[in-house]
Amino acid sequence: MKLEQYLKENDIKPVAFAAAIDVAPSTITRILRRERTPQIDLVAKIKAATGGQVTMEDFLAAETAA
Repeated sequence: MKLEQYLKENDIKPVAFAAAIDVAPSTITRILRRERTPQIDLVAKIKAATGGQVTMEDFLAAETAA
């Protein structure tokens, strides 16, 4: 599942999600805009915060499709 889809389905604002995983809101914004691919440590935080619904494979799929 894409991060954008997860946030939308769970009615979570990007700023709130960023705070929950202790990163700058701009980091999440850049990821959502596909301006940045997260490093492995950030992917681990995202995966944990989403209960495993957003994984490294979701980011890799987005990168190869671009």
